[in-house]
Amino acid sequence: MILNRGNLFSFLVTAFVGAVFLLMAFETWALFTGNKPISDYFREAVHAFPGWAFVVAILVGITLGHFLWGPATGALAPAPRRLRQLIGRRAAN
Repeated sequence: MILNRGNLFSFLVTAFVGAVFLLMAFETWALFTGNKPISDYFREAVHAFPGWAFVVAILVGITLGHFLWGPATGALAPAPRRLRQLIGRRAAN
């Protein structure tokens, strides 16, 4: 097996989807059998630590927004610049 960036990313996505599947299977089992589901654990944690829950929600939102919207393109996007232009402008200031 060759380990490169593409393979690592594919493995991480597969592992994430597998973990979500297992969590959803546990949630379904807990609801059908009358056991405590995962959502009850999250509810207790949010009520116990509301500040941390807010920070996590903001970070998840920023991360999802970054990946869903992507780089700016189109008529209103800033013009692309070369690295030398940016360095020259910084040195002038």
